[in-house]
This record gives sequence, structure tokens and C-alpha cells, in this order.
Amino acid sequence: MEVFELARRQEISYHEKLYTEHKLFESGTWLAKPVKVVVETFDLLDAGSKNVLDLGCGVGRNSIPIAQKLQAQGGNIYCVDLLQTAIEVLNQNAQKYDVQDLIVPIVADAEHYKIPELTFDYIISCSCLEHVSSESAFETVVRRLQAGTRAKGFNCILMSTEVMEQDLVTGEETAGVIELNLNTQHAIRLLQELYQDWEILIMRHLPQEMTEIKYGRNIKFKSNWLTFVANKS
Repeated sequence: MEVFELARRQEISYHEKLYTEHKLFESGTWLAKPVKVVVETFDLLDAGSKNVLDLGCGVGRNSIPIAQKLQAQGGNIYCVDLLQTAIEVLNQNAQKYDVQDLIVPIVADAEHYKIPELTFDYIISCSCLEHVSSESAFETVVRRLQAGTRAKGFNCILMSTEVMEQDLVTGEETAGVIELNLNTQHAIRLLQELYQDWEILIMRHLPQEMTEIKYGRNIKFKSNWLTFVANKS
């Protein structure tokens, strides 16, 4: 648990600094644009009013573009994040992009957030599940996602696996300080088992690298970026 608490403190510090120093959709940051597959999966939904859940929403990287799409169709997007700072900035961004009436902001830990059953047509979990405390917690949260999804709805899970960090000064490479650092193939097997009764539309992973200042060090963040999309029959 000490490792988890250390990782959690460092992740909170990193994200709060990022959200206060950089604007949503700012070029040169990972906030620059929404994740393409998140928007494309939304477009697979049937027309009409719908409810969306963005678990680990941050300042609205995906929530704001989805809310803009909901303007023409009706519905709401429930935005859950652990950080009060993230939700405060999300609310400012919602006002800026005139989607405040569509966004329901919620400060909560994704690991403990009770998702209401059969409520959402689309649930997004982007860079969220690697921040739960254990593999058991991972499975519990995924089952909540599933239970909260209506028939014909979609779950879109994106997460970093096999995280490594290279110190750009010393060249030293170490396992990433992150709450849940799953082996990529193991994460895939877990998702395949958990979603065996769903139609799995996308299951892929790609190596990613990103240079950033984290924990007061210049590092190269390396991981396998796992993308998973499934449809509930």
C-alpha cells in the first residue's frame, strides 16, 4: 500500500500542476485534442438523447467534444474525477465552450464511485484504470462499468500498461511509479475474460513515448497504450 500511496501522491501533484499551467486543447501537450477512438465510438451510437459517463475526465479533453455532439441530440455527460482542481477547470471549460448545461461534474475516486445500473449509453475510461489500487479493484470497476451500461451501449477503455520511466539526465530506466502497472498481455486477458459476453470491437496496443517533467525530473515516459472498445448486446 505504501507504493500505491506514493504513486497516488505523485500523480495528484503532476496532474494538478499540468491543469493549472496548461489550457485545454493547448498544442504541445497531451491535452491538445480528444482521443480519436473516443469520438469515433460515440458516433456509433444510435441517434437520439443519451447519457454518457466519462470516468477520470480531467479538465474535459474528451468530455467537452462529446458534450458538443450532445447539443444536437440531447442528453448529458457525467464527468467524474478525483481532483477538485480538475473539476473546477472542467467547469470553466464547459462555460467557455457553452456546454455547461450538458455536463454533470462529480468529484469522486473512480475506484469507489458507485455507477448507477443501466444508466449510460456510453462509458469512457481514459487513463483511469491504471490508477486504481489493485488488480482486484480493476476488475471491480470494470464490472461496475458493465452494469452501468444499457443494452447496445459501449465501453471505451484506454490505459497505459507496462509503464517505464527513463531519466533523461542519467539515462537510468526504471519501472514507472504508477498505482497499477499491468503487463500488457495480462491486461488484455483480463479484459477478454470480463467482456466475454460482449462484442469486442477493438483490442490493440501501441508503444508510446512522451517527454515530460515529472516528480521534478526530466523523464521519458514509456508504455504500451492499450485501446479497448466493446458493445453490450
